[in-house]
Amino acid sequence: MEIIITIIVAIALVLLLRGGRYFLNLAARNKQYHSYVLRIFPWVEVILWFVFIYWAITVHFGNTGIYRVLSGSMAIAFVLLFGWFVLRDFFAGAVLRAGQELEPGMFIKTENFSGSILSLGYITMEIRAGDGEKLIVPYSRLAGKQITKMAAHGRGKSQTIKLEIHQKHGAQNIQKSLKRKVLELPWIIAGEEIKVSLMPVDDSYVAEISFQSMKEDMLPATQEALREFVSKEFSRD
Repeated sequence: MEIIITIIVAIALVLLLRGGRYFLNLAARNKQYHSYVLRIFPWVEVILWFVFIYWAITVHFGNTGIYRVLSGSMAIAFVLLFGWFVLRDFFAGAVLRAGQELEPGMFIKTENFSGSILSLGYITMEIRAGDGEKLIVPYSRLAGKQITKMAAHGRGKSQTIKLEIHQKHGAQNIQKSLKRKVLELPWIIAGEEIKVSLMPVDDSYVAEISFQSMKEDMLPATQEALREFVSKEFSRD
């Protein structure tokens, strides 16, 4: 009978947590509260599952000699889990802030995102991406990653490159692909607008790509990277 009750409670908990996440997402229309819910709710799930497991151990092993061992192991596991999630970000943040000399207002670029630093917390960093979206990034996600510090917003070097591309590849595809490639270059300021205009000439487009670079002398490297990309991605064959 105890096993059946345990199974029923486990199923009810699964349904409760899934339903709770769904209704909280509906209720948290405000982006600020939505972000708060998404950060807190996973911890609520973990705590409830630990409570359930502790209850199940008490029900099935409460009158046995192994109960103290199992309950003590649960407590140690919870402390270790909490420490792993929190302390890893705390120490990773201390190392990054000291080693990279990060500060609010600075533009940074990693392999996963780019934008300006809004604030530096103890365990997370708040970033404003190029599209205006706010990102809350745990420091552990940045540990061991290459971080490129970029020029401040509006202080980059405006540059323009022209390339010829066959029209068969389609105007929208060309513009989208060129913007994506430009953003991949670590010396490009992602916070500034990247424009790609196309002018038809015979059976080709002359693509004019405007962007802002960290340094003026990076223009040759940008031209070489884009020409190599165009020759591979937009072959005339």
